[in-house]
Amino acid sequence: MNIVNKSLTSVLTTSILIMLAMSGLIHAIVPAKSPLGITVVVTHGEEQNVIENVESATFTVELVPAAPYLSSPGDQVKLAGKENVYNYKITAMSNGLDTYTLNSAVMAFDNLEGSPGLSFMQDDLPIDSVALGVTAASEPSSAQSSTIKVLSDGLADLSVNGIQGGDSVVIGGTVHGVDSVLDDGSQATINLADPLQSDMLAGDSIAEQQKFALVVAGVAISDPELPATATILVTATSEADTELLTNDETITSVFAPVGPSVKVYVRNATNIDNLTIPADQDTPVAYSSLSGEDFYNVPSQVSAVAGDTMEYAIVQLAGNTKTLTDVTITASVPLFTSLVPDSYKLNSQPTECQVSDPPVSITCNLNSPGLESDPGTILIHSSAELTFQVAVDSTAAAAPVEPVVSDKIPWTPGNPACWDDKAYPYQPDESNAAFVNSAWVVGECRGTEFSPIATQEKCDEWASQGTVYLGTGTQGLGVVIACK
Repeated sequence: MNIVNKSLTSVLTTSILIMLAMSGLIHAIVPAKSPLGITVVVTHGEEQNVIENVESATFTVELVPAAPYLSSPGDQVKLAGKENVYNYKITAMSNGLDTYTLNSAVMAFDNLEGSPGLSFMQDDLPIDSVALGVTAASEPSSAQSSTIKVLSDGLADLSVNGIQGGDSVVIGGTVHGVDSVLDDGSQATINLADPLQSDMLAGDSIAEQQKFALVVAGVAISDPELPATATILVTATSEADTELLTNDETITSVFAPVGPSVKVYVRNATNIDNLTIPADQDTPVAYSSLSGEDFYNVPSQVSAVAGDTMEYAIVQLAGNTKTLTDVTITASVPLFTSLVPDSYKLNSQPTECQVSDPPVSITCNLNSPGLESDPGTILIHSSAELTFQVAVDSTAAAAPVEPVVSDKIPWTPGNPACWDDKAYPYQPDESNAAFVNSAWVVGECRGTEFSPIATQEKCDEWASQGTVYLGTGTQGLGVVIACK
């Protein structure tokens, strides 16, 4: 009688390793749909003959649903009427293929004319769900290897548990592209597009990750002067168990378009208290510069006396529609002041500017703070600040000269006019040299007169008498300037 060897030899296979994982003895997952079983080898007799007729039994692991991992993009700002896009990543956390339903809702909106429209897009196509696969390594793979052995999902095809060529998977926290998959019905192979960055153990998860976008449609603002926001909730729910879900909330701030603008401020750098403060204001400060100085822009708010140094702050705002490039500014020097050399600063730092000759203006490149290596660039939502100083001239104004009007009478045709070599010096040129030999004036220096009797003959007669005329009138008549 054949006696069965009491020490039945059980060969520990990969299937057993995965079963041990279920008990928590090793850190691993058990892929859904994988047919698991044991291999039994029975020998007998002194020669340890192997019994060939061994029936096998397998079981299939069920899907254990789990809420997916959903990335959380930051809150965004958009212009009224413009679309806004939130880019998401969703990663499977279960042990097999599951579909996740995507939902979005505007939870609240403020100062908008209506709730913005929402839609999900993937590869330029609208979607309402994503399917994500998961499997696990059936044997170790070393770093720099691009081939991973996994258990079959029971179907011989070019995918395993929903993972196929062209997908992205997360292995050990690193995202890898999948080049191809081959499943022969009992064993499957995943070929990665790039090698593993670390060693992989049997049972380590291979989880699919996908990207999709939430598109927020444009909407108008009710009051452009007030903030406008929309709070949006995105939810991804397991189709296998609808109680398992992940959500993310974002706040979209909406602004009316604001183009580039320039603001100019001034302060008295010599006497900072030389201000006229309106009675209804506690502080007249209009702008605090990057250097910490206070500037003002209310007319007549800042005053000065001769010798004071005044400082201007010019702020170029980019607005919220685009980044400005090749930005230059030319600022004039006020009348009765002189430019203080090398007083110009860009964003509170000394800068190079071109000074005109004579120094009546300066021209400078502007850029946002931190973009000194990219002059002329002011980022969207940013600004640039230029400051420079001028000194108020201290030269006293000359007293006005009053014309001498004694012994003068208004000139009328036919009457002699007055002459004053102090009030109106008139220099001769080629056209009037024959008639101008001194300084002539019209009576009381009030301007020229047209004489109805100033014919050519009369003008010649006056010229011989020392009377002067210049030019012609509409009738070709001489314009009498003055006479002795």
